[in-house]
Amino acid sequence: MEPDTPLDLPRLRETLGIPALAGLIARIRRRLELGRSLTGTLTLREPRPEVRDAIERLLGRLPSRGSGLTVSLENLDARLRHAELCGGLAHAVELLTGPIVNLRNEQALLCEQWHRVFATVSEQIEQIEGHVELRQWLHSLRVSGVLKRIAGNIPDDAMALLNDALRVIARFPGRGIPLPRLAAETVGNSHALDANTRLGTLVIRAAAALGGVERWDDAETRRDAWAGVGVLCDELSAPVLVLNLEAEASTPTGIALGTYAAAGEPCLLTIRQLLQTPPIFHRGITGNVVFVCENPTVIAAAANLLGTKCLPIVCINGQPKTAARILLNRLREAGVKLAYHGDFDWPGIQIANLIMKRHGAVPLRMSCADYLAATLPFADKTASDQPKRSRLEGEPVTAIWDAGLTSAMLDHDQAIHEEQVLDLLLAELTRQPEAPRRG
Repeated sequence: MEPDTPLDLPRLRETLGIPALAGLIARIRRRLELGRSLTGTLTLREPRPEVRDAIERLLGRLPSRGSGLTVSLENLDARLRHAELCGGLAHAVELLTGPIVNLRNEQALLCEQWHRVFATVSEQIEQIEGHVELRQWLHSLRVSGVLKRIAGNIPDDAMALLNDALRVIARFPGRGIPLPRLAAETVGNSHALDANTRLGTLVIRAAAALGGVERWDDAETRRDAWAGVGVLCDELSAPVLVLNLEAEASTPTGIALGTYAAAGEPCLLTIRQLLQTPPIFHRGITGNVVFVCENPTVIAAAANLLGTKCLPIVCINGQPKTAARILLNRLREAGVKLAYHGDFDWPGIQIANLIMKRHGAVPLRMSCADYLAATLPFADKTASDQPKRSRLEGEPVTAIWDAGLTSAMLDHDQAIHEEQVLDLLLAELTRQPEAPRRG
Protein backbone atom coordinates (compact mmCIF):
# COMPACT_ATOMS: atom_id res chain seq x y z
CA MET A 1 0.00 0.00 0.00
CA GLU A 2 1.26 3.51 -0.89
CA PRO A 3 1.75 5.84 2.10
CA ASP A 4 -1.00 8.20 0.96
CA THR A 5 -3.57 5.44 0.36
CA PRO A 6 -6.83 6.36 2.13
CA LEU A 7 -7.72 4.01 4.98
CA ASP A 8 -10.87 3.81 7.10
CA LEU A 9 -10.50 0.61 9.13
CA PRO A 10 -13.70 0.96 11.20
CA ARG A 11 -15.84 1.39 8.09
CA LEU A 12 -13.95 -1.44 6.35
CA ARG A 13 -14.80 -3.81 9.19
CA GLU A 14 -18.45 -2.72 9.12
CA THR A 15 -18.60 -3.18 5.34
CA LEU A 16 -16.41 -6.20 4.54
CA GLY A 17 -15.60 -7.71 7.92
CA ILE A 18 -19.11 -8.85 8.86
CA PRO A 19 -19.80 -12.59 9.58
CA ALA A 20 -21.96 -13.00 6.47
CA LEU A 21 -18.95 -12.23 4.23
CA ALA A 22 -16.43 -14.41 6.13
CA GLY A 23 -16.67 -17.23 3.55
CA LEU A 24 -16.05 -14.85 0.66
CA ILE A 25 -13.04 -13.30 2.41
CA ALA A 26 -11.62 -16.77 3.15
CA ARG A 27 -11.80 -17.74 -0.53
CA ILE A 28 -10.11 -14.52 -1.60
CA ARG A 29 -7.36 -15.03 0.99
CA ARG A 30 -6.75 -18.58 -0.25
CA ARG A 31 -6.43 -17.23 -3.79
CA LEU A 32 -3.77 -14.77 -2.61
CA GLU A 33 -1.90 -17.48 -0.66
CA LEU A 34 -1.67 -19.56 -3.82
CA GLY A 35 -0.18 -16.63 -5.71
CA ARG A 36 -3.16 -16.11 -7.99
CA SER A 37 -4.30 -12.67 -9.18
CA LEU A 38 -7.53 -11.10 -7.98
CA THR A 39 -9.15 -11.01 -11.41
CA GLY A 40 -12.22 -12.66 -12.87
CA THR A 41 -15.15 -13.83 -10.80
CA LEU A 42 -15.91 -16.06 -7.84
CA THR A 43 -19.09 -18.12 -7.88
CA LEU A 44 -20.92 -18.97 -4.68
CA ARG A 45 -23.16 -22.05 -4.95
CA GLU A 46 -26.53 -21.72 -3.18
CA PRO A 47 -25.49 -18.96 -0.75
CA ARG A 48 -27.55 -18.45 2.37
CA PRO A 49 -30.01 -15.52 2.20
CA GLU A 50 -27.97 -13.35 4.56
CA VAL A 51 -24.83 -13.97 2.48
CA ARG A 52 -26.63 -13.11 -0.77
CA ASP A 53 -28.07 -9.94 0.78
CA ALA A 54 -24.70 -8.76 2.15
CA ILE A 55 -22.95 -9.27 -1.21
CA GLU A 56 -25.66 -7.52 -3.20
CA ARG A 57 -25.49 -4.50 -0.87
CA LEU A 58 -21.67 -4.51 -0.97
CA LEU A 59 -21.68 -4.41 -4.77
CA GLY A 60 -24.64 -2.04 -5.02
CA ARG A 61 -26.79 -4.51 -6.93
CA LEU A 62 -30.50 -5.19 -6.84
CA PRO A 63 -31.64 -8.33 -4.99
CA SER A 64 -31.31 -11.43 -7.20
CA ARG A 65 -32.50 -14.96 -7.28
CA GLY A 66 -31.05 -18.23 -8.47
CA SER A 67 -28.89 -21.09 -7.21
CA GLY A 68 -25.59 -19.27 -7.66
CA LEU A 69 -24.12 -15.84 -7.11
CA THR A 70 -21.12 -14.35 -8.94
CA VAL A 71 -18.74 -11.76 -7.56
CA SER A 72 -16.48 -9.71 -9.84
CA LEU A 73 -13.16 -9.32 -8.04
CA GLU A 74 -12.15 -6.30 -10.14
CA ASN A 75 -15.46 -4.60 -9.35
CA LEU A 76 -15.09 -5.29 -5.62
CA ASP A 77 -11.51 -3.96 -5.66
CA ALA A 78 -12.63 -0.76 -7.43
CA ARG A 79 -15.50 -0.13 -5.02
CA LEU A 80 -13.21 -0.44 -1.99
CA ARG A 81 -10.74 2.04 -3.49
CA HIS A 82 -13.48 4.44 -4.60
CA ALA A 83 -15.01 4.42 -1.11
CA GLU A 84 -11.53 5.17 0.31
CA LEU A 85 -11.78 2.23 2.73
CA CYS A 86 -8.33 0.81 1.91
CA GLY A 87 -5.78 0.33 -0.84
CA GLY A 88 -7.74 -2.35 -2.66
CA LEU A 89 -9.12 -5.85 -2.19
CA ALA A 90 -5.79 -7.53 -1.35
CA HIS A 91 -5.05 -4.83 1.22
CA ALA A 92 -8.52 -5.24 2.73
CA VAL A 93 -8.14 -9.00 3.14
CA GLU A 94 -4.77 -8.56 4.84
CA LEU A 95 -6.12 -5.91 7.19
CA LEU A 96 -9.05 -8.11 8.17
CA THR A 97 -7.31 -11.50 8.42
CA GLY A 98 -3.62 -10.84 8.97
CA PRO A 99 -0.44 -10.99 6.84
CA ILE A 100 -0.64 -13.19 3.75
CA VAL A 101 2.12 -15.64 2.90
CA ASN A 102 2.55 -16.96 -0.62
CA LEU A 103 2.16 -20.69 0.01
CA ARG A 104 3.60 -21.69 -3.34
CA ASN A 105 6.81 -19.83 -2.66
CA GLU A 106 6.91 -21.27 0.85
CA GLN A 107 6.39 -24.79 -0.51
CA ALA A 108 9.09 -24.35 -3.13
CA LEU A 109 11.50 -23.16 -0.44
CA LEU A 110 10.55 -26.08 1.80
CA CYS A 111 11.11 -28.60 -1.03
CA GLU A 112 14.54 -27.11 -1.67
CA GLN A 113 15.45 -27.41 2.01
CA TRP A 114 14.36 -31.07 2.08
CA HIS A 115 16.36 -31.76 -1.06
CA ARG A 116 19.48 -30.37 0.62
CA VAL A 117 18.86 -32.55 3.69
CA PHE A 118 18.73 -35.79 1.69
CA ALA A 119 21.61 -34.77 -0.59
CA THR A 120 23.84 -33.95 2.40
CA VAL A 121 23.10 -37.21 4.18
CA SER A 122 23.52 -39.21 0.97
CA GLU A 123 27.08 -37.85 0.66
CA GLN A 124 27.84 -38.73 4.28
CA ILE A 125 26.51 -42.27 3.82
CA GLU A 126 29.06 -42.97 1.09
CA GLN A 127 31.80 -42.87 3.74
CA ILE A 128 30.14 -45.56 5.91
CA GLU A 129 30.49 -49.33 5.57
CA GLY A 130 27.28 -50.80 4.17
CA HIS A 131 26.50 -47.68 2.18
CA VAL A 132 24.45 -49.64 -0.39
CA GLU A 133 21.97 -50.77 2.26
CA LEU A 134 22.05 -47.33 3.87
CA ARG A 135 21.16 -45.68 0.57
CA GLN A 136 18.12 -47.93 0.44
CA TRP A 137 17.34 -46.94 4.04
CA LEU A 138 17.53 -43.23 3.21
CA HIS A 139 15.39 -43.74 0.10
CA SER A 140 12.73 -45.51 2.13
CA LEU A 141 12.69 -42.65 4.66
CA ARG A 142 12.11 -40.27 1.78
CA VAL A 143 9.41 -42.09 -0.16
CA SER A 144 7.50 -43.29 2.90
CA GLY A 145 7.41 -39.84 4.49
CA VAL A 146 8.56 -41.28 7.84
CA LEU A 147 11.30 -38.70 8.29
CA LYS A 148 9.02 -35.76 7.48
CA ARG A 149 6.39 -37.07 9.84
CA ILE A 150 8.61 -37.56 12.87
CA ALA A 151 10.44 -34.27 12.20
CA GLY A 152 7.17 -32.35 11.95
CA ASN A 153 8.05 -31.42 8.33
CA ILE A 154 10.86 -29.20 9.65
CA PRO A 155 14.05 -29.81 7.61
CA ASP A 156 16.40 -28.51 10.31
CA ASP A 157 14.95 -30.95 12.85
CA ALA A 158 15.25 -33.77 10.33
CA MET A 159 18.91 -32.91 9.68
CA ALA A 160 19.64 -32.99 13.41
CA LEU A 161 17.93 -36.38 13.75
CA LEU A 162 19.83 -37.82 10.79
CA ASN A 163 23.15 -36.57 12.13
CA ASP A 164 22.43 -38.37 15.40
CA ALA A 165 21.38 -41.48 13.47
CA LEU A 166 24.64 -41.48 11.52
CA ARG A 167 26.62 -41.23 14.77
CA VAL A 168 24.91 -44.40 15.93
CA ILE A 169 25.21 -46.18 12.58
CA ALA A 170 28.94 -45.45 12.46
CA ARG A 171 29.29 -47.80 15.46
CA PHE A 172 27.82 -50.74 13.52
CA PRO A 173 28.53 -53.58 13.69
CA GLY A 174 28.85 -53.68 17.45
CA ARG A 175 30.26 -56.60 19.37
CA GLY A 176 27.45 -57.28 21.75
CA ILE A 177 27.11 -53.69 22.96
CA PRO A 178 23.88 -53.14 24.97
CA LEU A 179 21.40 -50.80 23.33
CA PRO A 180 21.23 -48.27 26.24
CA ARG A 181 25.03 -48.03 26.31
CA LEU A 182 25.19 -47.46 22.56
CA ALA A 183 22.63 -44.66 22.88
CA ALA A 184 24.46 -43.04 25.80
CA GLU A 185 27.87 -43.17 24.10
CA THR A 186 26.67 -41.79 20.77
CA VAL A 187 24.00 -39.20 21.60
CA GLY A 188 24.28 -38.80 25.36
CA ASN A 189 20.91 -40.31 26.31
CA SER A 190 20.58 -43.99 27.23
CA HIS A 191 16.91 -44.00 26.19
CA ALA A 192 17.37 -42.21 22.86
CA LEU A 193 17.08 -45.47 20.88
CA ASP A 194 14.05 -46.86 22.69
CA ALA A 195 11.19 -48.11 20.52
CA ASN A 196 8.99 -45.07 21.06
CA THR A 197 11.58 -42.38 20.29
CA ARG A 198 12.11 -40.45 17.07
CA LEU A 199 15.74 -41.46 16.79
CA GLY A 200 14.95 -45.08 17.59
CA THR A 201 12.36 -45.08 14.80
CA LEU A 202 15.02 -44.05 12.28
CA VAL A 203 17.93 -46.19 13.47
CA ILE A 204 15.98 -49.45 13.83
CA ARG A 205 15.19 -49.18 10.11
CA ALA A 206 18.87 -48.75 9.32
CA ALA A 207 19.76 -51.73 11.52
CA ALA A 208 17.16 -53.86 9.74
CA ALA A 209 18.50 -52.82 6.34
CA LEU A 210 22.10 -53.65 7.30
CA GLY A 211 21.14 -56.93 8.99
CA GLY A 212 18.75 -58.10 6.27
CA VAL A 213 15.76 -58.17 8.62
CA GLU A 214 12.37 -57.57 7.03
CA ARG A 215 10.35 -56.53 10.09
CA TRP A 216 10.87 -54.54 13.28
CA ASP A 217 7.30 -54.05 14.49
CA ASP A 218 7.32 -56.20 17.65
CA ALA A 219 9.72 -57.06 20.45
CA GLU A 220 11.09 -60.20 18.77
CA THR A 221 11.72 -58.67 15.35
CA ARG A 222 13.27 -55.60 16.99
CA ARG A 223 15.70 -57.89 18.81
CA ASP A 224 16.48 -59.49 15.45
CA ALA A 225 17.16 -56.14 13.82
CA TRP A 226 19.48 -54.95 16.60
CA ALA A 227 21.23 -58.32 16.84
CA GLY A 228 21.89 -58.17 13.10
CA VAL A 229 24.24 -55.23 13.73
CA GLY A 230 25.72 -56.63 16.94
CA VAL A 231 23.59 -54.68 19.42
CA LEU A 232 22.10 -56.36 22.48
CA CYS A 233 18.45 -55.69 23.13
CA ASP A 234 16.86 -57.82 25.86
CA GLU A 235 19.85 -60.12 25.48
CA LEU A 236 18.83 -62.82 27.97
CA SER A 237 15.39 -63.55 26.49
CA ALA A 238 14.57 -66.73 24.54
CA PRO A 239 17.90 -68.62 24.55
CA VAL A 240 18.47 -71.39 22.02
CA LEU A 241 18.80 -75.03 23.18
CA VAL A 242 21.63 -77.22 21.82
CA LEU A 243 23.10 -80.66 22.43
CA ASN A 244 26.67 -81.78 21.68
CA LEU A 245 27.37 -78.64 19.64
CA GLU A 246 31.09 -77.84 19.79
CA ALA A 247 33.24 -74.87 18.84
CA GLU A 248 36.81 -73.73 19.33
CA ALA A 249 37.79 -73.45 22.98
CA SER A 250 39.02 -69.90 22.38
CA THR A 251 36.01 -68.06 23.80
CA PRO A 252 34.03 -68.50 27.02
CA THR A 253 31.02 -69.63 24.98
CA GLY A 254 33.13 -72.15 23.08
CA ILE A 255 34.51 -73.52 26.36
CA ALA A 256 31.00 -73.83 27.80
CA LEU A 257 29.80 -75.70 24.71
CA GLY A 258 32.71 -78.13 24.95
CA THR A 259 32.06 -78.75 28.64
CA TYR A 260 28.40 -79.59 28.09
CA ALA A 261 29.15 -81.70 24.99
CA ALA A 262 31.73 -83.74 26.92
CA ALA A 263 28.98 -84.63 29.38
CA GLY A 264 26.31 -85.18 26.70
CA GLU A 265 24.12 -82.57 28.36
CA PRO A 266 21.89 -79.92 26.74
CA CYS A 267 23.07 -76.32 26.85
CA LEU A 268 21.28 -72.95 26.49
CA LEU A 269 22.89 -70.12 24.51
CA THR A 270 21.73 -66.54 24.97
CA ILE A 271 21.88 -63.64 22.55
CA ARG A 272 24.45 -62.08 24.88
CA GLN A 273 26.80 -65.06 24.61
CA LEU A 274 26.39 -65.30 20.84
CA LEU A 275 27.28 -61.62 20.34
CA GLN A 276 29.69 -60.77 23.16
CA THR A 277 31.77 -63.98 23.22
CA PRO A 278 30.62 -65.68 20.00
CA PRO A 279 31.53 -69.34 19.46
CA ILE A 280 33.91 -70.01 16.57
CA PHE A 281 32.65 -72.96 14.54
CA HIS A 282 34.42 -74.95 11.89
CA ARG A 283 33.77 -78.38 10.49
CA GLY A 284 36.89 -79.94 11.99
CA ILE A 285 35.39 -79.50 15.47
CA THR A 286 31.69 -78.90 14.92
CA GLY A 287 31.20 -81.53 12.22
CA ASN A 288 29.97 -81.36 8.64
CA VAL A 289 26.29 -81.48 9.58
CA VAL A 290 24.27 -80.07 12.46
CA PHE A 291 20.73 -81.31 12.92
CA VAL A 292 17.97 -78.83 13.64
CA CYS A 293 14.70 -79.82 15.27
CA GLU A 294 11.54 -77.98 16.21
CA ASN A 295 10.71 -79.37 19.65
CA PRO A 296 12.77 -79.64 22.89
CA THR A 297 11.43 -83.18 23.35
CA VAL A 298 13.91 -84.36 20.71
CA ILE A 299 16.85 -82.87 22.62
CA ALA A 300 15.68 -84.39 25.90
CA ALA A 301 15.25 -87.86 24.36
CA ALA A 302 18.61 -87.67 22.58
CA ALA A 303 20.38 -86.62 25.79
CA ASN A 304 18.69 -89.39 27.79
CA LEU A 305 19.18 -92.23 25.29
CA LEU A 306 22.33 -91.28 23.35
CA GLY A 307 24.23 -88.81 25.53
CA THR A 308 27.68 -88.12 24.08
CA LYS A 309 27.00 -90.53 21.19
CA CYS A 310 24.46 -88.14 19.71
CA LEU A 311 25.43 -85.89 16.84
CA PRO A 312 25.06 -82.11 17.33
CA ILE A 313 21.52 -80.76 17.45
CA VAL A 314 20.01 -77.29 17.63
CA CYS A 315 16.40 -76.89 18.81
CA ILE A 316 14.55 -73.79 17.56
CA ASN A 317 11.56 -74.45 19.87
CA GLY A 318 8.78 -73.39 17.51
CA GLN A 319 9.11 -70.15 15.60
CA PRO A 320 12.86 -69.38 15.61
CA LYS A 321 13.78 -66.57 17.99
CA THR A 322 16.70 -64.17 17.72
CA ALA A 323 19.25 -66.41 19.47
CA ALA A 324 18.35 -69.37 17.24
CA ARG A 325 18.65 -67.26 14.10
CA ILE A 326 22.05 -65.88 15.12
CA LEU A 327 23.32 -69.40 15.86
CA LEU A 328 22.08 -70.90 12.59
CA ASN A 329 23.63 -68.04 10.64
CA ARG A 330 26.99 -68.57 12.32
CA LEU A 331 26.90 -72.28 11.56
CA ARG A 332 26.10 -71.62 7.90
CA GLU A 333 28.90 -69.04 7.68
CA ALA A 334 31.29 -71.73 8.96
CA GLY A 335 30.27 -74.02 6.09
CA VAL A 336 28.27 -76.40 8.27
CA LYS A 337 25.29 -78.09 6.62
CA LEU A 338 21.96 -77.78 8.46
CA ALA A 339 19.51 -80.72 8.30
CA TYR A 340 16.02 -79.83 9.53
CA HIS A 341 13.11 -81.84 10.88
CA GLY A 342 9.89 -80.49 12.32
CA ASP A 343 6.23 -81.29 12.82
CA PHE A 344 3.99 -82.40 9.97
CA ASP A 345 1.27 -79.84 10.60
CA TRP A 346 0.58 -76.47 8.97
CA PRO A 347 2.56 -74.37 11.48
CA GLY A 348 5.38 -76.92 11.23
CA ILE A 349 5.47 -76.67 7.44
CA GLN A 350 5.53 -72.86 7.67
CA ILE A 351 8.46 -73.00 10.10
CA ALA A 352 10.31 -75.51 7.90
CA ASN A 353 9.86 -73.24 4.87
CA LEU A 354 11.34 -70.38 6.87
CA ILE A 355 14.37 -72.37 8.08
CA MET A 356 15.11 -73.64 4.59
CA LYS A 357 14.71 -70.28 2.86
CA ARG A 358 16.44 -68.13 5.45
CA HIS A 359 19.20 -70.47 6.61
CA GLY A 360 19.67 -72.82 3.66
CA ALA A 361 18.74 -75.95 5.61
CA VAL A 362 17.89 -79.22 3.87
CA PRO A 363 14.98 -81.44 4.97
CA LEU A 364 15.59 -84.47 7.16
CA ARG A 365 12.85 -87.14 6.99
CA MET A 366 10.40 -84.47 5.88
CA SER A 367 9.36 -85.89 2.50
CA CYS A 368 5.93 -87.00 1.37
CA ALA A 369 7.09 -90.61 1.73
CA ASP A 370 8.19 -89.95 5.33
CA TYR A 371 4.80 -88.45 6.14
CA LEU A 372 2.90 -91.37 4.61
CA ALA A 373 5.09 -93.89 6.44
CA ALA A 374 4.32 -92.13 9.72
CA THR A 375 0.57 -92.39 9.11
CA LEU A 376 0.67 -96.18 8.47
CA PRO A 377 0.35 -97.19 12.14
CA PHE A 378 -3.00 -95.40 12.17
CA ALA A 379 -4.21 -97.00 8.94
CA ASP A 380 -3.17 -100.57 9.93
CA LYS A 381 -5.07 -100.66 13.21
CA THR A 382 -8.71 -101.29 13.86
CA ALA A 383 -10.88 -98.55 15.24
CA SER A 384 -10.68 -100.00 18.77
CA ASP A 385 -6.88 -100.10 18.69
CA GLN A 386 -6.47 -96.75 16.97
CA PRO A 387 -4.26 -94.28 18.87
CA LYS A 388 -5.55 -90.77 19.31
CA ARG A 389 -5.56 -89.00 15.97
CA SER A 390 -4.53 -85.36 15.70
CA ARG A 391 -6.22 -83.61 12.79
CA LEU A 392 -4.70 -80.73 10.88
CA GLU A 393 -5.85 -77.27 11.92
CA GLY A 394 -5.53 -73.89 10.23
CA GLU A 395 -4.82 -72.86 6.66
CA PRO A 396 -2.83 -75.28 4.48
CA VAL A 397 0.78 -74.35 3.70
CA THR A 398 2.70 -75.52 0.63
CA ALA A 399 6.00 -77.26 1.43
CA ILE A 400 8.69 -75.69 -0.77
CA TRP A 401 10.89 -78.81 -0.73
CA ASP A 402 8.34 -81.49 -1.74
CA ALA A 403 5.49 -80.76 -4.13
CA GLY A 404 3.49 -83.84 -3.06
CA LEU A 405 3.67 -83.36 0.70
CA THR A 406 0.92 -80.78 1.07
CA SER A 407 -1.47 -82.84 -1.07
CA ALA A 408 -0.78 -85.96 0.99
CA MET A 409 -1.41 -84.05 4.23
CA LEU A 410 -4.69 -82.72 2.86
CA ASP A 411 -5.74 -86.22 1.83
CA HIS A 412 -4.98 -87.79 5.21
CA ASP A 413 -5.90 -84.79 7.39
CA GLN A 414 -3.52 -86.00 10.09
CA ALA A 415 -0.79 -84.17 11.99
CA ILE A 416 2.41 -86.04 12.78
CA HIS A 417 4.52 -84.45 15.47
CA GLU A 418 8.19 -85.09 16.19
CA GLU A 419 7.36 -86.93 19.39
CA GLN A 420 5.60 -89.59 17.28
CA VAL A 421 8.72 -90.36 15.20
CA LEU A 422 11.40 -90.08 17.89
CA ASP A 423 12.81 -93.53 17.19
CA LEU A 424 13.46 -92.66 13.56
CA LEU A 425 15.04 -89.32 14.44
CA LEU A 426 17.32 -90.83 17.09
CA ALA A 427 18.44 -93.43 14.57
CA GLU A 428 19.39 -90.66 12.17
CA LEU A 429 21.39 -88.95 14.87
CA THR A 430 23.63 -92.01 15.29
CA ARG A 431 24.20 -92.80 11.60
CA GLN A 432 26.47 -89.94 10.64
CA PRO A 433 29.42 -91.39 8.66
CA GLU A 434 31.93 -88.87 10.00
CA ALA A 435 31.41 -88.01 13.65
CA PRO A 436 32.96 -84.72 14.82
CA ARG A 437 36.05 -85.00 16.94
CA ARG A 438 35.91 -83.57 20.42
CA GLY A 439 37.75 -80.22 20.60
